[in-house]
Amino acid sequence: MSEIRLDLIVDGTKKTFTQDFVPYRKALEYTEEEARLWKEGDEGKAIEPTQAELSNFRANFVAGLFDDKDLTGDVILDGIDTEEHEEIMDIILYRVLGYTRSESESPKEQKDGK
Repeated sequence: MSEIRLDLIVDGTKKTFTQDFVPYRKALEYTEEEARLWKEGDEGKAIEPTQAELSNFRANFVAGLFDDKDLTGDVILDGIDTEEHEEIMDIILYRVLGYTRSESESPKEQKDGK
């Protein structure tokens, strides 16, 4: 099992949250809940959720992966730097849903810009 790690600024201080275990049920919940955000409009056309709706849902979902009850979606959104916001989707895609990174997508290379 790989550890989830989130470094956030909480009350002006850097705080690290970690979680080792993520039940498979969380992957099922994520796909079901995100699908509900896509609404069916007139004539059967899908209505996309706003970026804010998706970001709030995803931050709250990631917060729910951690045993630390002090970690909420708001804490994530307020504590993550704008340059690091992709970590939310990285956790969802690569840890919860089990996608595999290609060698060119390693997090270290992306952050270093190499």
